[in-house]
Amino acid sequence: MELNVEQLRVLRHMLGIDRPELDVPKPYRDYYCANPGDPTMVELLRVGAVRLYDTRGGYEWYTCTPEGRAAGIASHKTIRYSAAKRRYIRFLNIRDCCPDLTFREFLTDPRYKANALTVRAQP
Repeated sequence: MELNVEQLRVLRHMLGIDRPELDVPKPYRDYYCANPGDPTMVELLRVGAVRLYDTRGGYEWYTCTPEGRAAGIASHKTIRYSAAKRRYIRFLNIRDCCPDLTFREFLTDPRYKANALTVRAQP
């Protein structure tokens, strides 16, 4: 399945894995609401990446097919930040609560070990 950058962005958004600071994307939703005839969704429907499952309130609601889901998850690595940048972002997030925390302490203190290693999607 050949998908362009915009189509892959839509699939990642549908699945809730559009955050580049995540190490391992974990989809926590699978829907997309679009205006009728949205060209991106029409093309995704044509190639078999999504299926229309409802029309209500003047909108069309889509869900990923297994192929579209696999393509969206696989494409996350194209937007993912480097490991060093992801680690530093986690440090900055924790430092919001612990303003005296240094980056060295974040990397070496066992209390922060889990945060220094991975970040997973939170539903």
